[in-house]
Amino acid sequence: MTPPKLRGGFPAARWVGAALVVLALSVVSAAAQRVYVYEVESDFEITEDVPHVPGICWRFGEQLLVVWVPRDVAPGIILFTNETAPIPLYDRKYFLLVVPVDARPSQSAKAEAFLKTPDGVYPVVFRKPDAGIIDILAHSIEDALNILKQMGLQPEYRGKAELRRIDTGKGDPNAGRETAAAATPTQVSMPSRGSTFDVYGGLYFREIPVFTTGQVVIPVHGNEWACVDLPYTAYVGYDVRSFVLGTLIRGGTVDADLIVDVYKIDRGYCIYLGTQTFRLANNTRYWVSLINPTTSVDQIAVFVRLWVRSFSGQPRVGVNASLIYTRTYRYGFEVGEFAARAAGASGYQINNYVRRIVVGPYVAYDGYIAQTASSSLRLLITTDPVNGVCKDLRVRFTINGRSSIGTSTYRGVYDGRVCSYNVNLPGFSQSSFQFEYSYAKAFGGGLFWVLDIEYTDGTTPYVRAIYLGGPNLQDIDVFRYWRWAEQWKTRPEAIDRIWNNPFLSSAYELYAAPTEPPPAPGIYHGLVTIRTRSAGDSERIVLTISGRYIYPGTNHVVYINRAEIDLRMRIDVSRIDAVGESYLMPDYQLSSIALPGWVREAFGVKRVVDCILMLAGVVGRVSGLLGFATGEGLKSAGDSVMVQTLDYYTARITYRRGWYTNVASDTIIIPLRIPSLYGRDSPTELEITRICLDNICTNPSLKAYVQPDRGYGHTSHRPVKNWMFRAQVVDSAFYFVPTR
Repeated sequence: MTPPKLRGGFPAARWVGAALVVLALSVVSAAAQRVYVYEVESDFEITEDVPHVPGICWRFGEQLLVVWVPRDVAPGIILFTNETAPIPLYDRKYFLLVVPVDARPSQSAKAEAFLKTPDGVYPVVFRKPDAGIIDILAHSIEDALNILKQMGLQPEYRGKAELRRIDTGKGDPNAGRETAAAATPTQVSMPSRGSTFDVYGGLYFREIPVFTTGQVVIPVHGNEWACVDLPYTAYVGYDVRSFVLGTLIRGGTVDADLIVDVYKIDRGYCIYLGTQTFRLANNTRYWVSLINPTTSVDQIAVFVRLWVRSFSGQPRVGVNASLIYTRTYRYGFEVGEFAARAAGASGYQINNYVRRIVVGPYVAYDGYIAQTASSSLRLLITTDPVNGVCKDLRVRFTINGRSSIGTSTYRGVYDGRVCSYNVNLPGFSQSSFQFEYSYAKAFGGGLFWVLDIEYTDGTTPYVRAIYLGGPNLQDIDVFRYWRWAEQWKTRPEAIDRIWNNPFLSSAYELYAAPTEPPPAPGIYHGLVTIRTRSAGDSERIVLTISGRYIYPGTNHVVYINRAEIDLRMRIDVSRIDAVGESYLMPDYQLSSIALPGWVREAFGVKRVVDCILMLAGVVGRVSGLLGFATGEGLKSAGDSVMVQTLDYYTARITYRRGWYTNVASDTIIIPLRIPSLYGRDSPTELEITRICLDNICTNPSLKAYVQPDRGYGHTSHRPVKNWMFRAQVVDSAFYFVPTR
């Protein structure tokens, strides 16, 4: 039996107890604790298993605080905004460690590494954080010291230190982490049926303003809660291996505790399991140990709140979560693909000294299946020669500007004008991608590459141009991976009814800077998603097409004018049709695609004129062409979606924006009716073989899978959805599409 609840859904006894704990913590933290801050070089990369010093005891247990700071900041170019900016470069072997001044390590503890500092040597072991703080991100050492002060500490920078591993018989602290050279950048094959793997995803909360002290609730994004009796709870689900929260504070400072209440869901109601309390800090990740494989045998929900002691400015606090699920691929439709692509005909005129090149960011779509990521990144970089010579160019590749994939050196080819360097990604590290994907999800961020370029003598090149796709201007997968299409798991004995409405199964994101006409002032950003709808639904597939030209610096945007999508299936598509195509408006309402009223009237006038011409005997070639041209001109005034079959298995969907239309939308929703999908007992593979957005065409070979019409019925959870971007949170049709 649970205690009675106060207004807002908190059990009274537990709320009072938590308040007393918070009060006690605030008293303890009133006197700032002195800490030493060391600038550390490590001979291995830090993960979520953070350094601990056995035997020490302070407010964070035995753990040392890890603070990421840039190794350096250098001038760079962000290709997808065509802007120059100072670009920081982090390194997972370079960070700050925070140690209490009065730390007294155990003399008998077995160490996995040693921290050598100006103040002594500390034995170090690695495990999940005692006090929950995994790491903190700072913009500089000075910024790090300010963050520590806001956490109630009194930091003193003590200089450089070294973290060196030792042979403990337990193996390398980075055991299981392949080197970049051992991996290949080629596309990874689809997971095999029956395999069990880690699935990475996110959980999103609303950013909230802080304008009062005391309790502040952080509600989950969307309009569905995990428990009927506790508003604002977020559904976490089953079989969770890891749950990490990330916090961002903007517009001011907040002295507060971050409180996470964990519940088991039983028949739609929340049953309290426990609470974890952390000291709130900016750009910080927290490990919630109460959510683990043991507790998540049942459905899990969380309620997140702050206890604010004081604040300054007009702060807003954002919270997101990064989760790792365990899932088994059983039925053949639970997976899809995500491809982040750059068009080969993309060229960027730079004409500046550049040390960093940023490719991205791309959306980090939920559902990444571990060990399935790949990249075929390659560029052609042209530079000015130095004294008539092409110096050797050294390039270091990092995911999200922190996890290093490798460093390669390239020789330039001089054509009498510029030096050309054909730069190719030397390899790909799955573990580095997993770390950065998880990190990005904790802050609602994306995925990108940072290339650090310099001549081998350490000088910075003067870059003339950068071409994605290498010398042959080929399309490239900047990132690509297989993704779990749902938050839910499937079971050996049955398929949950929730799979009737899966999330976006597969998605394709495109960036391009067209080289024709030169120089292209605009950047093109496109997105194509393919989603299956409920089993038995007449429109089983929904195609979403987005595209826009963006002109950096002018805030000028041109919406998509034309698109062609080729779909290939292993069944008859001869009767495919589009039903209820619409624009998705900025307010997320739908606007049906139809001819303007005056065009329909003009068609009536044209029919009358055609009839008069025919009665008058004017039926020659000129009048025929005139009639055809007039008719085509009227048709092109309005927006249109056309579907045609190219062969028995392939269909082409074409969208055209009319010359008269003025719809302020960059997204078209096209439900597709495919009669041959009805009544199927097995999954159906669908492949997007060709995508043309305006004049930019690629051949992505993007796969999606349509679930069969039969085999559903098992339900053991709340019908709530809260996984995916654009706040898709309700258990209902993805779009309420009007039908004709």
